[in-house]
Amino acid sequence: MTGELARNSRCPLCGGRLRPGVATIPFVLPDTVVLIKDVPAEICHSCHEPYMVGKMTDKITNLLNQLRAFRAEVSIVSYSELQPVPTTTTGVRAFATVGES
Repeated sequence: MTGELARNSRCPLCGGRLRPGVATIPFVLPDTVVLIKDVPAEICHSCHEPYMVGKMTDKITNLLNQLRAFRAEVSIVSYSELQPVPTTTTGVRAFATVGES
């Protein structure tokens, strides 16, 4: 399994065809709710359920961990406005929105 969707992939929920697109995906975590807009995903043509693949899932997981550190009850971010910013102390990439300093 490569984390990539095969051509003509089918939705595991309804069997509809998956097509590339962007989606708004809510994440309900124990201490916060995060809504991420403009996430690249494969979206079912029939039931409209979005599916993220491999590398995208890793990026979203890192983003969710960073957002949880803010301890906000609700966060709304746009994936298309996020850019990786390397940190000098840890070598870990952080994310900032376009236009932030």
